[in-house]
Amino acid sequence: MPNPSYSSLLYEVADQTAKIILDRPPANLINRDMTLEFHAALRMADNDPAVRVIIVAGNGKGLSGGVDLNYIENFDSKAMKEFLDIFYVDTVNIVRELSKPIIAAVHGYAREGACTLAFACDIIIAAVDADFGYPGVANLAAPPGMHVWILQRLIGRMKTAELIFTGKSLSAEKAEHMGLITKVVDANSLMSEAEEMAAEIAEMSPLALKRTRDLLYQMEDMDFQQVPEVAVEALSSAFDTEDSKEARKAFIEKRKPNWKGK
Repeated sequence: MPNPSYSSLLYEVADQTAKIILDRPPANLINRDMTLEFHAALRMADNDPAVRVIIVAGNGKGLSGGVDLNYIENFDSKAMKEFLDIFYVDTVNIVRELSKPIIAAVHGYAREGACTLAFACDIIIAAVDADFGYPGVANLAAPPGMHVWILQRLIGRMKTAELIFTGKSLSAEKAEHMGLITKVVDANSLMSEAEEMAAEIAEMSPLALKRTRDLLYQMEDMDFQQVPEVAVEALSSAFDTEDSKEARKAFIEKRKPNWKGK
């Protein structure tokens, strides 16, 4: 499948991994066109049988400085709602509905909407120079929308309040300590670390990855009373799949599995 051409991002596929690189210099600021291209790239990667894992990153000095304030400067409430429905609601829904794991590789700054792009992913690998921040209260005199939902589930209400009320940035090391990101790596090895993790994940059964990802989101807000039945069904039903049968056979025969994805 040929790599498509976008105006505000780069897209490439190699070694079973699709890379979606924000590329709108100098700060990869987010507007409607970039958002729609991002959606298209996610869908393309998800529909490509040659892709097992997706990596999201940014060119330049950081992942993104967030939403382009010049773009929204003259918005009224109706225009802002229309944009947020596309950027916040549609983006998060598309990411959650992916059938493949998605990794964010973050360097430099990630602000507001860029944090949404990163924290919506399954895994975040950050360079030691990365920092995350929510300056929306100061810059927009407005609450930060869906960031509240995402952050509270990751770090709790009080730490969320501190980050959002103060607008101060959070270093990669502190973000890792708080459980916001997966791990911190040297800036020069960020992409190679992300590619290495993607390659490791790509070795797994694509069907098992999809089913596991679905289960993660299904259980996220589930009452515990529902958990046992759902968990038992998810695991036991997998034993009828060809990939599960192949996994067990390959383990016993001490060889690499041959996945069929069904």
